[in-house]
Amino acid sequence: MKLPILALILAAAPASTHAAILYSGLQNIGITNSFTSVYVDVDAVSSGLTQATGWDLDAFFGGEAFGNSINFQPARQSVAVNSAILRLNIGAVVDSSRNYWNAEAGSSTHIGAGSGQFTSGAEGYLGFKLVDNSAAGPYFGWMRVNFSNTGGTGTIIDWAYENTSGTAITVGAIPEPTSVLLLGLGSVLCALRRRRGA
Repeated sequence: MKLPILALILAAAPASTHAAILYSGLQNIGITNSFTSVYVDVDAVSSGLTQATGWDLDAFFGGEAFGNSINFQPARQSVAVNSAILRLNIGAVVDSSRNYWNAEAGSSTHIGAGSGQFTSGAEGYLGFKLVDNSAAGPYFGWMRVNFSNTGGTGTIIDWAYENTSGTAITVGAIPEPTSVLLLGLGSVLCALRRRRGA
């Protein structure tokens, strides 16, 4: 296949509206049911039981207790340091219109039966605003979690964020598989063309 034909195939493919989304992949990071925190660095896609440079959030007691660094701001029910983290639904938009605190903070009232609260033992989504480890951003993202306030462990399942500063993201959005497949196809075809030319 000639390179101009490949260019036509790529040009005819539908443009992805989520081409700039960075997705963590399934992480399933356990949240202890004790005082021992799990620290997560969102943009480095790493976690550990000790606070390391670049940490964004820490969770313990199954996720009943949740803290954030100045660079990771979860969407909250109101703009206040003690406001609860807000549970969002699939399809909700995370952008600058959400409520965020502007410093390190925590939340311990985000699990319950009220509107915008997480249900213990059930998956839910939180929105966030992130400044990455290189001080770029803010980026908007979502994180899927399963918190517990009944003495069980919790889980941070996965997350995604737009890597274009200030761009909104839809909760649940991940890079489109067709975009990834087309990029892979392009790489394979280019490699075959180079091989034939050699």
